[in-house]
Amino acid sequence: PDLAERKTAKIQLDNGLQAYIISDPGAEQSAAALAVTAGSWQDSEQYPGIAHYLEHLLFLGNEKYPEEDQFMGYVKSNGGLVNAYTSSDRTVYMFSINNNVFDSALDQFSHFFIDPLFNPSGVKRELHAVDQENAKNIENDGWRSWMIFKATGNPKSPNAKFSTGNAETLGKIPPSEVKQWWEEHYTASQMHLVVYSNQPLDDLIKIVNEDFEPI
Repeated sequence: PDLAERKTAKIQLDNGLQAYIISDPGAEQSAAALAVTAGSWQDSEQYPGIAHYLEHLLFLGNEKYPEEDQFMGYVKSNGGLVNAYTSSDRTVYMFSINNNVFDSALDQFSHFFIDPLFNPSGVKRELHAVDQENAKNIENDGWRSWMIFKATGNPKSPNAKFSTGNAETLGKIPPSEVKQWWEEHYTASQMHLVVYSNQPLDDLIKIVNEDFEPI
């Protein structure tokens, strides 16, 4: 009964991006998540951790919204949450926010994948963040078990790669290499989007097409 008023649609945009759209009049907040089918298994041999590093860099602004951390601040100031993670075979970005500002937030979110700046002013800071994240994981039993699993597995498997990355593996990576990796893997045909909101289904379909078709 709770889902009786919910309407859904599965669509594929002209650029190849696939979207699952959920219209729920009872939604207390709106949300979206986008998964790119590229993760640590697609890391280059020369720069282990590049997929994870790129995940951090996309928060540094874009051509339409150049201010660093603008999206993060906007979401938090409107009652929402932001997160992202890099796994073996995908990288996922997600947020929730109050219904009345969802349209604006979704537009800002879409530009992560349209025209990121890879802002030099934040590159070193994000490299430090990646390095600190790896250092934190060393003391985590779950991560230590995962490292043992990787180290004792098939060394020729992509799962054997150093997925997190640190200052040593990423410290000398040229900006052009990061952009090239983004251009190769962050294509619309490798993206899957989920949108959830209280807005009418037809309105959500129109918004998704307008915001994500430029990818």
